Amino acid sequence: MTPEELKLRNCQSEFIFAASRSGGPGGQNVNKVSTKVELRFNLSETSSFSEKEKELIFNKLKNKINKESEIILVSQTERTQLMNKLVVTEKFYDLVAKALLNEVYHA
Repeated sequence: MTPEELKLRNCQSEFIFAASRSGGPGGQNVNKVSTKVELRFNLSETSSFSEKEKELIFNKLKNKINKESEIILVSQTERTQLMNKLVVTEKFYDLVAKALLNEVYHA
C-alpha cells in the first residue's frame, strides 16, 4: 500500500492536531509562537482500517501508540505551524503505509 492509496481513505478527518511551542534554536520567535504540531489518531476507533490492518499497524508501530490506542506523531522542524502540520500528516501516511506494505510482502 502506498501513502497515496491511504489518503483516499480519508483518515485525515479523524486526525486530532495540537500545537505547542517548539524548543531549541529558532531566532526571535522561539518560545513565542506555537509551531510544534502533534498529530493523534485513534487506531482502535477508526473505521478507515480493517481489523487485520489495525492489528498489523499495532504490531509495527507499537512504540508510537499510547495506552489509549492513539498513534502520536510530532513535527517541529519547520518554522510555521502549517508546514509542521503538513510534515506530520505526511509522516503519518508514510509510516502506516510502510507498516502495511511490509506485512503484505511478508505474509
